[in-house]
Amino acid sequence: MYQNECKAFDPKHPLQVSKQGTFERWVDVGGQRRRFLVHIPKECREAAPGIFILPPDGWSADDLLEKTCWTWLSETENKEKPILFFLEPLQGCWQTAQPYGCSDGDVAYVEAVFRELSDRHLFNVHESSVYLFGCGEGGTVAQMAAMWNPAVYAGLCTIDDRVSSGYMQTAERDFALNLDGFEDPQHRFHIKKGDIALPTWMIYSGKPQEDTVAYWKVRNQTDAKMSYLTQDTVCYRRTKPIEYLRNRDAAAYVVWESRIANAAERSGDRLLRRIWKDFLNTHRRWMGDPGGDLRIARDPIRDEGAAYHMEEVDGWLREWYTYVPECVKEHPERPVPLVFACHGYTCNGAIYMGHSGWHHVADKNGFIVVFPTASYGRMCVENAYCSSDNLLLPAWNIFHKETQPEEFPFFRYLIDRTAQEYPVDRTRVFATGHSLGSLMVQMLGLAMPELFAAIAPCSGVLFSGMEQEPLSLPEVSSRRDLELPIWMFGGSEEAFLVPDRPEDGNRTAYTLEAWRRLNHMEPAAVQDWTAGWTAHGTRWEDLMYRKDGVPFVGFTRVEYMPHATMEEMSWRIWDEFFSHFARVDDQIVYHKEGVKS
Repeated sequence: MYQNECKAFDPKHPLQVSKQGTFERWVDVGGQRRRFLVHIPKECREAAPGIFILPPDGWSADDLLEKTCWTWLSETENKEKPILFFLEPLQGCWQTAQPYGCSDGDVAYVEAVFRELSDRHLFNVHESSVYLFGCGEGGTVAQMAAMWNPAVYAGLCTIDDRVSSGYMQTAERDFALNLDGFEDPQHRFHIKKGDIALPTWMIYSGKPQEDTVAYWKVRNQTDAKMSYLTQDTVCYRRTKPIEYLRNRDAAAYVVWESRIANAAERSGDRLLRRIWKDFLNTHRRWMGDPGGDLRIARDPIRDEGAAYHMEEVDGWLREWYTYVPECVKEHPERPVPLVFACHGYTCNGAIYMGHSGWHHVADKNGFIVVFPTASYGRMCVENAYCSSDNLLLPAWNIFHKETQPEEFPFFRYLIDRTAQEYPVDRTRVFATGHSLGSLMVQMLGLAMPELFAAIAPCSGVLFSGMEQEPLSLPEVSSRRDLELPIWMFGGSEEAFLVPDRPEDGNRTAYTLEAWRRLNHMEPAAVQDWTAGWTAHGTRWEDLMYRKDGVPFVGFTRVEYMPHATMEEMSWRIWDEFFSHFARVDDQIVYHKEGVKS
């Protein structure tokens, strides 16, 4: 009934997911089967945006597929092709009067579809780019679903919603269970749903529902004064100071309101393109701080000025982004540091650039950043984030699979290639990364320490349960016996993968002691894991082991952080660690005051 295909992996065109087309899916809601459709556009990339689309009463998911322009929009997008989730009312009618918290109602149905996003067997939606759109009664349910679970969506747009004031009042007073990347069932952080902002655009054919507009204006803490964006649309912006300023963008905290006659009937290609291009896809909710970090989306090439590369290396097409600040371009005679920033499993260089913010740190401090993309593969490990049955998705080839390109020659090539084009100071090359990217960074340090002055793996240690033990690989036993400073990070809400405190027998302790041995620190074994911690602000706990006064092996626990990274972490890594190190004649040189580029 639905046209779809499973594409064989093509090394000449590797960066597109294998399953494309329209698929019928089912979820269980209170013991009842509910249906939805998923449309994956042709040439869809990994970690794509996802839009939940809820029609008015009388419309089915098939009607959305066949009678609207959403599929055309996703297929014709130039770069970020969104995956579409067409939801439908049960027996043709949404139950908009269902009480708050109804376990078998329409909001529960939206939640059940959202939980399907963790299944990477068919599609791979990035958690920063999940959006809600609804029209008529479907718009009301979309609003209700957003109020129920606001921390997981990056944008909401509705046409002619009508949410009851009682539902809104109950939602804003209820404690938030989902804080974007982790759950808080005991209300440890005392965050209520009314404390969580969400960029929202409400379109009305006739009289607007002022209560809904007011609800989101309070959540986003916008000013009372409005400004006209177009003849039919006004915007309420936030100018108040924002918490976690390093990680959040006040410009993302907005409420739009439009009056468009017959908006539901006119939601054709032009209006839908406005909704997608001008509003939804301009926002991201990055995991990091509790409730997530809202920011304006910026294209790495068009908006940030990064150079894009897709080239054949060792017979494989490889992708990377190179960011060179203007201050570096203006002085081509002055050598500057080079930082590699490696994304996690399923992601890519562009996503990690937006999430980590390393290019902002580079602007301020005058160095080059390279954001490489891993080749497509599978993770042969079972946990909450990955499965051996997943689609082929970007995964660093740590264990030398023949179905993927080798990584060490690739990184050597990137160093040489970047140094040919730009003034790279080869004594100051660094590497950092998140999750599987953090393991890639450690493998770079284990296999070829002579190339790096320091490394900083984030949300990652020498994981257990992998295909092999990383320290047992031949490149580790044959490595040059050189010191390499390392600073690792782990969040309090990712202990299932990265124990947030080292203790005898866990992988964080194992990794710290391994690097103490490699750096010839005596004794390698730590007798008391509770000693030596220092507080940094209210959120960070640092454990740094020094050798002759030089910080060589460190671990930082970040309070209320999920399996994520954040820009504030990038700034700390540069300011407090990378900027102090160089490797000269195979020896680590430490500059206490840091080195200015």
